[in-house]
Amino acid sequence: MIKIVFDNEHTKTKNFVVKCLKKAGFEVISAKNDFIKIQLADKKIYSTEASKKSNYSESIFPSTSRLKEVFEFIELNYDQPISLKKVAQAVGYSSAYLTDLVKRLTGKTVNNWIVERRIVEAKRLLLETNHSVKQIALDVGYQNINHFYEQFHGYYNNTPDAWRKAQRCKVV
Repeated sequence: MIKIVFDNEHTKTKNFVVKCLKKAGFEVISAKNDFIKIQLADKKIYSTEASKKSNYSESIFPSTSRLKEVFEFIELNYDQPISLKKVAQAVGYSSAYLTDLVKRLTGKTVNNWIVERRIVEAKRLLLETNHSVKQIALDVGYQNINHFYEQFHGYYNNTPDAWRKAQRCKVV
């Protein structure tokens, strides 16, 4: 069991952390006052070179305070059909201003961040579950399976099926 202590009283932040922990495969035992108690929900962990190098519970987003709300919104909604317009509305910026701000501060577009977050989650699901690629694509927010295949191939130069097979062959 792991205990996490919060030194601020923002319920929104605590709820965000709880949701992230659950998505990362932790079971929240209790979340009272300034403490969250968690444990791994599923003891079955795959050991591959890819999972050793990457810690999925760590955020893929840079710690840019001006974009904190943007990245929180993406984290909480990447599995839904979201767009630049929805992100901009959620954080109170115009689409044009948000596009410029994110590009200037990170070198990537809002859409790049949404896609990257979806691909990271798809990669985790490919490694840790036996769900079909189609189901994983739907779970991470894609309505068009072919689009998922194209974007995954762009990141890993391989199909999701072939990537999964190659990674599982590396299990120690």
